[in-house]
Amino acid sequence: MAMMIDRPPCPVHMGRSAVTRADPGAGAWQRLSPVALVFLIVRALQKFIRENLVVFLGAGASVAFVERLGMRELLLGASALFLIIVVTTAIYHRRFRFRVEEDAVRVRRGVLEHKELRIRFSRVQNVQLGEPVYFRPFGLVQFSLETPGAAEREVELPGIPRRLAEEIRDRIVGARAAVGADNEVADELAADEAGRMEQGADAVTPVLLHAPGVGRLFVHGLSSNQVWVVAGVVVYALDLVFRQTADSLAMTQLVAWLETQFSAGWSAVLPLLAGVLAALLAAGGAAALLRFHPYRLHDYGQRLVGSGGVLERREQTLRRDKLTGVVLQQSPVGRLLGCWVLAGLQTRSDGRGNEVSQRSFLVPGLRAADRLLVGRLYPGAVVPAAFEPIHIRYRSWWLGRGFLVVAGVLGALLVTLGREHAAILPLTVLLVLLPPLVWLRWRQWGWWLDRTVIWVRRGLFGQRLEAFELARVQQVQLRSSPYLRRHGLVTLVLVLPQGLVQLPFMAEERAAALANQALFAAETALRHRV
Repeated sequence: MAMMIDRPPCPVHMGRSAVTRADPGAGAWQRLSPVALVFLIVRALQKFIRENLVVFLGAGASVAFVERLGMRELLLGASALFLIIVVTTAIYHRRFRFRVEEDAVRVRRGVLEHKELRIRFSRVQNVQLGEPVYFRPFGLVQFSLETPGAAEREVELPGIPRRLAEEIRDRIVGARAAVGADNEVADELAADEAGRMEQGADAVTPVLLHAPGVGRLFVHGLSSNQVWVVAGVVVYALDLVFRQTADSLAMTQLVAWLETQFSAGWSAVLPLLAGVLAALLAAGGAAALLRFHPYRLHDYGQRLVGSGGVLERREQTLRRDKLTGVVLQQSPVGRLLGCWVLAGLQTRSDGRGNEVSQRSFLVPGLRAADRLLVGRLYPGAVVPAAFEPIHIRYRSWWLGRGFLVVAGVLGALLVTLGREHAAILPLTVLLVLLPPLVWLRWRQWGWWLDRTVIWVRRGLFGQRLEAFELARVQQVQLRSSPYLRRHGLVTLVLVLPQGLVQLPFMAEERAAALANQALFAAETALRHRV
């Protein structure tokens, strides 16, 4: 059974535009710099490799083509494909146009199909400036922006002057829409924003919030998923090398040496595995340094700016009024090293806005004492010292069903295939570890309501703490099953602009009270924020 409670739509009133400054280039169609063609070609090649070549090589098709056609024919085909990509990208670059208007940016693009897109500054929630190595000598940057509900960046302007990019960024920050249920409040917000714009963007003194050193960023790389990405790339590359050189003398000697090491016992294997793991961890830490160092997080009042990067300097601007929540996340390795990462959440149309990804507004290299930074990013949010747990029936439900499934599969294998089957040992270990795993999962679940901000904690070996205002809730669902109804429990589902947040195995009365409180906060909020 699922009960859905929707709040009625709130009226939206738009205030007067706060952006009135004239721009000498406003209204004129502009083209990208010729250097931007290099960026577009590199990105097109990366997209092709990511979408096609990995599957092509992983299936072993490259080996078959080399053996059947020969290396020369394969290189000719790759050269022809590269030429097609270059020509297509050159046409795209030549037809690309953009225009900066008083309150919007307009883009025309396309090769076979021409598209024109207009984005109002007041709708932008995220601005990013990237500066690859080959852009720096020319003073160019890559300018990109996102709007609420977009699954990806809607506008990318590679190869535009930094001065123009900063001008557009400042105008976007100043074009904050005054939205509310009261016209007087909306006009007051718009007038206040206009006053700040007249003073100029430099009138706001930035406050340095976070500046992790090399050590913290390296530890962040050790505790992030970059380690496993590097491991996957290394394994994939080694597999390709082995396929191409399986019959060579060097590969035969390497295989013989590995067999000797493994036959010598754990005394020889453990140092080898430790060396491989250390190399992967070092590669993950180095990748984090290349991406973030030297990272700086500044507070400009109405916006937050995070910048850093060695090979590509990135500057990401997040408008406070577009921030829908924050996440504090700690991986299993991060719990051992005491490392956290903070991410800002924003509206997404695909329901995945509450996932921490490479596109998120990330603040790396946090320690336990740095968690106070959450309140600077998201005013009113304070990490609670304790959380209210979910019902203990969560443990009995998962233990009972997990035991039945694992024990049933294990018994069937023992009866049909005997004790020598390879899956017997892993299933036996899983059966033994099931109670502590369920207990750990239950213990990580928790929630806490601090005035208008609710915190939700979950995880297994790692931790994830998500905070958001009750006024952000768009829909509430109370889900139940025969088992939950028998024990007076429900699963509370909160629909937010960034996605879904679930609280399982809550007492029905407590869940209903929290749902009503969330809807009341949303309906009585001063402004309807989406």
